[in-house]
Amino acid sequence: MIRCVIIDDDAASIEVLSHYISKTKSLDLQAKFTDSIEGLNFLVENKGNIDLIFLDIEMPEMNGFEILKHSQYDGALIVISANHENAISAFETNACFYLQKPFAYAQFLKGIDKCKESEARIDPNAYSKDFIFVKDDRLYKKILFAEISFCEGKGDYISLKCKSQTYTIKSTISNFLDKLSGNPEFVQVHRSYVINLHYLTDFDSDTAVVDGKIIPIGAKYKEQLKNSVNFL
Repeated sequence: MIRCVIIDDDAASIEVLSHYISKTKSLDLQAKFTDSIEGLNFLVENKGNIDLIFLDIEMPEMNGFEILKHSQYDGALIVISANHENAISAFETNACFYLQKPFAYAQFLKGIDKCKESEARIDPNAYSKDFIFVKDDRLYKKILFAEISFCEGKGDYISLKCKSQTYTIKSTISNFLDKLSGNPEFVQVHRSYVINLHYLTDFDSDTAVVDGKIIPIGAKYKEQLKNSVNFL
């Protein structure tokens, strides 16, 4: 299931989107907000559990671009707006689709299909001890394990945070660990996180800082992390 959130100050638009989502079996609406600041706070606290956002651009107090900036959300995004002039700006945010209000269900489905097409997928046979290939649209892209700072699990998907960009992949944490071929630089520190020790800068009993991101450490993984690093 694709876990969705709607942030739009237009109650009528939210009602339409909620109805369309309920009619689409692959989608699961997690939350909806007419208040942009409440929506931002939800994203900050839950962005690891969200696969897709329907985001309005023009809202009071904080616009959609500001929400993306402050939440640091980097998952799938469908921008919605009544102003066609926002279309170019929308795609500058790496949105996979732009919905101009009002929109019909057919147009809504087209946006969902575009998001699915843009997802990268692991080729189960395309990996070695040093790299892996992922399918991004029609291309297979080579990713060196050394360029991956961490992997975050999001249900049936994972996000690979790399130097150049983040890939959202149809896979699981356990499948990713299998593809690492026992690479000792990668350590699972939480049921939803695997980190590359080269990017680990600080950690305590509860959190680790990896490539500037604060990552939680699960109780069952604390000893595993301690045993993987050298102490003076």
